[in-house]
Amino acid sequence: MTPIPAKYRRAARKADLGGIMAVHHDRPGPRTVLAFIGAWVLMSGLTLIVPGETPLLAVAPTILFFFMWLIIYTMMAGERLVVCQRGILLGSFAPFLQPYAIRYEQIIVGSVVPISGNIRRYHKQTGLPAFLSSVRIAWWSQRGVSLAGPTQAEARAHLKGGVATSHMTRGGHPWLIGTRAPAEEATAAIARAAGDAGFTELASATAMAPPRALSGIPSDTPVQLPKVMVPYGH
Repeated sequence: MTPIPAKYRRAARKADLGGIMAVHHDRPGPRTVLAFIGAWVLMSGLTLIVPGETPLLAVAPTILFFFMWLIIYTMMAGERLVVCQRGILLGSFAPFLQPYAIRYEQIIVGSVVPISGNIRRYHKQTGLPAFLSSVRIAWWSQRGVSLAGPTQAEARAHLKGGVATSHMTRGGHPWLIGTRAPAEEATAAIARAAGDAGFTELASATAMAPPRALSGIPSDTPVQLPKVMVPYGH
């Protein structure tokens, strides 16, 4: 079993989510890594057309571009879904960033579903803004987990007590995270942890949710992305 990084355990402790049950990531694949390397080589090559007056000045832009692309890659590759005993951590664990903490009582029953394909159609299908901090997918994402729950501010609060959910009965704030492994593995882990924590309705609904590929058609949203609130008229 792969050791769990200390920063994951610290985040779970800070949010009072208990022990960590599973970790899922959405790291870039080989083609994306090659694209980053290609971009670095191209930018470095362009600087050699008019090199600096000294060897140091000639090499300096190449080194600068290397660290620039490395930082961008690290930030984008740090996305994780960490399933804990009393909730989930969702978001980036890259340096200087912190994930969101969502307790199981904040998640709307029936909203946790595995997306098996076409996850990048999410914004087209829902009409939600392209840059929404609770939607954690990149251009390489293919599959992941959708759910409805608290706002970003509520998830940042690292709440330690019970949270009333009556105001979310008709729909909830959208959350989406990409996964490299089949998304149903992540939802199964959530179902098991929620069941062990006493949230039997959430566990049952999550365990029975079949994987679905997004169609990109707005009228399919209630079935494919249940309980997620979308802009009026979309």
